[in-house]
Amino acid sequence: MKTESIDHGRVLVAAEFASLLRANGLDSFEAIMSLAGGRVARNFPGRRTVRLELKTDAGAVQAVYLKRYEAGYLSGFRKLLRWLNWPGAGDEAMQEWQALHAVQALEIPTAVLIAVGQERVGGLVRRSFLMTAEIAGAVEGHTWMAALPTEERRQFLRRVAMLARRFHGAGLVHKDFYIGHVLVAPVAGAPELFLIDLQRVMKPSWFRSRWLLKDLGAMAYSTLNARATPGMLMRAYLDYSNAETLGPREKSIARGALRRVAWLRTRRPKHDG
Repeated sequence: MKTESIDHGRVLVAAEFASLLRANGLDSFEAIMSLAGGRVARNFPGRRTVRLELKTDAGAVQAVYLKRYEAGYLSGFRKLLRWLNWPGAGDEAMQEWQALHAVQALEIPTAVLIAVGQERVGGLVRRSFLMTAEIAGAVEGHTWMAALPTEERRQFLRRVAMLARRFHGAGLVHKDFYIGHVLVAPVAGAPELFLIDLQRVMKPSWFRSRWLLKDLGAMAYSTLNARATPGMLMRAYLDYSNAETLGPREKSIARGALRRVAWLRTRRPKHDG
């Protein structure tokens, strides 16, 4: 993907969208960070995601999602980890930009990149943003799955399992692998699945099994909430494991994921609102 650097290197924009930003006066880091309006999609302390509609040169509308990280987003401890270059503690906007590239390279559908920006103070990223194109007509996975008839729900879950197999097979972990982070876009034939919210994706060198169990537990927990049955999960897990029956390793992983499900049921995760 060709990119252009603007605002003295503080913003990196996909070349095909450079004219879109210019047409809307978004040719600097501050202009994008201060952009008002839009519909709030996510709102956490120091981090807000909004849906905006921008006008192209031709007068058409391009819907985008803008995720902004403000100065107060990081705790003092997280700032220390970032200063130490601790794995996974880097700027989440840039991490997601890089993760989107990695996921696209695996031919897993995801959001289209538009721009990323960073403001540094004392060598550390203080504020940042990521802008992506809207996936037209997409529905969050839990909403889509819960509305399906039984057999279609089973087949949908098997497709999600194959997506997870490809993703994990590349050495990546999501760290927020809930079904709501799989978007479904209706198209001719089978609806297309898109993996999103990649700001915490990493390729761990240590404790990889811990992160895999966290991912699988989150997916099992959230799909059970979306009307999956234990039998559906078993079939999907066999697909994920590329196995006809479960061996000792697969059983150990499954037990660990189910312990994670039990733990999640004792709390209210952020993704549940």
